[in-house]
Amino acid sequence: MSDVTEIALFPLNVVLFPYSKLPLYIFEERYKKMINDCLVNEKIFGINFFADKKIHLTGCTASVEEILNRTETGELNITVKGRRRYKILNYELGIDGYYIGTIEYTEDVIDPVFDKAGMEKAVKHYNDLVELVYKGKVMKIDLNETRWNDGSRSLAFAMAEKCGLNLTERQSLLEADSENKRLDQILKYFDEVMPKIKEADKINNIIKSDGYIQQ
Repeated sequence: MSDVTEIALFPLNVVLFPYSKLPLYIFEERYKKMINDCLVNEKIFGINFFADKKIHLTGCTASVEEILNRTETGELNITVKGRRRYKILNYELGIDGYYIGTIEYTEDVIDPVFDKAGMEKAVKHYNDLVELVYKGKVMKIDLNETRWNDGSRSLAFAMAEKCGLNLTERQSLLEADSENKRLDQILKYFDEVMPKIKEADKINNIIKSDGYIQQ
């Protein structure tokens, strides 16, 4: 598959990570057309963080995992799953009212020395956080699982789903081009938040920011 391709774009006030799942409610006519086209033709589309009238150029492709329900007038409740990171090279408004972008897929820079100690420290903080905030409703991370050690999954992206990062912090994480950089960002966040984690308002803020579906 070429690293450069064209896809439909869905600018939203969310940040999607590879392998993450998000529920979406589709109600605008143009995006109902877009999603139905993706379903009929088994196509992906792109989700880019949209804020302050700006489309951030680094996004993540998505596929429809499940249609939860469809109304008589065509509104959809769906679950989407993140696939691959990309950068928009250019985009224009298509005839159906949504943007079509030329994108280039991005791959991680391979770190010469992987920060194993940083990974273990971040996971300890994460597991402590989800225990305090979610009280058993969110699974802890087990570093013995193969997916965290064979390079197939980003541990930082997985932790970012539930740890309470704001949207700007999530976008910065999505744009980071190596796992070591992402782990460093997560650790800095934990250093700031963990001393305050027992405060009720901090716990509520983390829960309110949680829109991802646990896998």
